[in-house]
Amino acid sequence: MRYAILFTLIAISISAAATDEGAESITYDVLQLEGKLFLGAEPDEKRMRIGDQAVSGDRLRTGSSSSAAIGIPSHTTIFRLQAKTTCTLAHDRPGVLLHLERGRLRALFGSHTGADPRLVTTPSAVLAVRGTEYGLKVKKNGATEIVVFSGVVEVNDPSGKNPPIRVEAGQRSRIKTGRPPGSPEPHRLTPNYWDQGRSTPPSGMGAGGLNSGAQSGASGASGAGAGAGAGGKQGGGKKHGG
Repeated sequence: MRYAILFTLIAISISAAATDEGAESITYDVLQLEGKLFLGAEPDEKRMRIGDQAVSGDRLRTGSSSSAAIGIPSHTTIFRLQAKTTCTLAHDRPGVLLHLERGRLRALFGSHTGADPRLVTTPSAVLAVRGTEYGLKVKKNGATEIVVFSGVVEVNDPSGKNPPIRVEAGQRSRIKTGRPPGSPEPHRLTPNYWDQGRSTPPSGMGAGGLNSGAQSGASGASGAGAGAGAGGKQGGGKKHGG
């Protein structure tokens, strides 16, 4: 898979990132970009390019018909942001790599030997990684949907008043703001379908179609890798501080 190439590039840059950044700061690399990616808050946003870097506390936003793959060298993690997505990097809770305010993303986690947790938050959920790949969507009202493609994700509500639930590969959960996580239910999506913006697979797809779709999804999941190679001509990298 082409994403394996991106994880290799991330591993190579871990030493440099550890040298350049303090222990409490995380570096985020723009690995792939189609369309527009902005850093900062309006009206002072800056447009980013492939090779640019962001750091803890920065805010990112993708434009219409845009997508971006953001890599975290120190945590062997890639977030693929879809169109009209807004997020804050390394939010205000220890261990949080990204806070998704609104929009959609797909998260991929490689092998990680560090002791630091890898958490993702939304207005209505806290996600702890127990697996390698999942899709995440946040609506305007803060409601969250988690779709797990491989591994297991532990889902908590931000208040911590309710017990966490485990969402396993092939399952999804929906969480409303201020409510406990919804019970897991099966889904038939592939990473490829998720990247197309689908919440359900194409109508009429049987079991055989799901299997072939999964194979297509495994290949399609690496689309950002191809974009990184082709899009590298867009410009040199810059590092931005938040």
